[in-house]
Amino acid sequence: MNKIRLLRASLWLVLTIILIRLVQFQVIEHRYLLQKATYNFLKEYKIHAPRGKIYDRNGILLASWKPAFRIMAIPKFLKDEDYKTLQELLGNLPIDPDTLKNKGNYVEIKGNLPYEETIKLLEKSINIKSIVIDADPVRVHTPYSKYAAHLIGYVSEASKEEIKRFNLDPGDFIGKAGVERSFDSLLRGEDGARFIALDSRGNVVSLNPRPPEEPVEGEEIFLTIDIKLQALLDSLFEKYPRGAAFGMNIKTGEVIIFYSKPYFNPESLITRWTDYVSDKEKPLLNRVLQGLYPPGSTFKLITTLVGLYTGTLKENTVYYCPGGFTFGNRTWLCWRTEGHGSLNLIEAIAQSCNVYFNNVGARIGTQKFIETLDSFNLPEKTGIDLIGEYTVLIPTSKLLKNRLLLPSSVINWSIGQGEIQVTPAWMALVTGLIAGNGKCPEPIVRKGDKPKYLYLNLPPKYFEIVKEGMRMVVESPQGTAGYLYDPSFKIAGKTGTAQNPHGKEHSWFTCFFPYDDPTYVLTVVVENAGHGSEAAAPIAINIAKRIMNEEK
Repeated sequence: MNKIRLLRASLWLVLTIILIRLVQFQVIEHRYLLQKATYNFLKEYKIHAPRGKIYDRNGILLASWKPAFRIMAIPKFLKDEDYKTLQELLGNLPIDPDTLKNKGNYVEIKGNLPYEETIKLLEKSINIKSIVIDADPVRVHTPYSKYAAHLIGYVSEASKEEIKRFNLDPGDFIGKAGVERSFDSLLRGEDGARFIALDSRGNVVSLNPRPPEEPVEGEEIFLTIDIKLQALLDSLFEKYPRGAAFGMNIKTGEVIIFYSKPYFNPESLITRWTDYVSDKEKPLLNRVLQGLYPPGSTFKLITTLVGLYTGTLKENTVYYCPGGFTFGNRTWLCWRTEGHGSLNLIEAIAQSCNVYFNNVGARIGTQKFIETLDSFNLPEKTGIDLIGEYTVLIPTSKLLKNRLLLPSSVINWSIGQGEIQVTPAWMALVTGLIAGNGKCPEPIVRKGDKPKYLYLNLPPKYFEIVKEGMRMVVESPQGTAGYLYDPSFKIAGKTGTAQNPHGKEHSWFTCFFPYDDPTYVLTVVVENAGHGSEAAAPIAINIAKRIMNEEK
């Protein structure tokens, strides 16, 4: 009898416990457990941070952002007919349905949707599981931005390698070139997140099961360039299809001019990518940092320093120019076929006499020229805070390794021909070293940054001789840019005409100003435009005057 009572008591105890737990689950903790169950299907998706704005040095807006619609979904909940519906509404989808079909997290199906297209989606996608349509920030540019397109750069969807390297997610955007790439970590900001609650079948239970994590907009960047100067430069380049210009303040390192033509329009880059890539004019090539050109007579400035350093050249050294220079069984012609007659060093720089510098090169010799440039330790790049700058090719043992060199090689080098290939930015940096008596900052493109300095340790007298020759390029009636002389504006420069096997010569002009207090350097290259005095020099002097006028 006692056993039966014990069994009954045990059964009542178990039933009571079950009843109590049912009351607890169904009544007392109903709301909490429902929320917890809902959170088991909580799906998170990224809210991209608005990209930081980019301004020029004067606060003119160049790049900003705007909200654009995007459609998100969880691929594993999408049926084949859902993909078909989306393709009918959106056209080709930038995703591979077969690859994404088993993904259990939110994926961007398509972004940057027009308003009209978004309205159609809202009407016709109501029965598609897990679909969410919201706004996402996209990069936009002002009309001014095209004048500095290669400096600003562009953003695009991250590649697989970039996703892995920078710990990004598919669909994230990243800077690909220019400032957008070099300062991407600052401009990108901090992404946020939004949460959607779904049931096991992909139906949206709650759009706000928990508060979103708000994104933090990227940092603003003020560039050192003057965009209105860039626009003026573009107008001066109107009749020339290709070229580049680079100017900087050699007291601060700030880049004032960074211009490459042809350029692309950042606003239409993605939609016109194929056109830009296939364009024979190469609008995507950053000619400032990646355009490698023979420097022509601008390299005579370096030849002069090599000659002075080796003792084979002095300020009063005189050579006679009959219109050509013969070395071995070959004759190099001067640009002035009738010859310059007898010239000293200053006159030779001013009049850019090829024969004079051919004589200088022959006296130095090929091997001695290389050894001297080795000792100068000139940089192979400018050190600018941008990614993608090309290495120049000048006559040093490192850069000419495994190349066939002849005794006559130096004859070409002495006038900036032969193997020599430099960028406009590099030539400007060398001009800065001369103007600064052997000291020049590496260029910077963001206001407030502090530059590093480069040095060329030569006696100050050598630089003074070169600078005097450059002054006479403009001030002497016989100077190659003498016709541009303005007594109210003190500028020193060097013209260059670089032979080009693919067409007409390239036109060069590199300069510093004002002469009495060197503050700025500016280098201009105009492709296939003939003599440096004809195309590059007028453009450079016009821009130099505007820079100085704006300082007054």
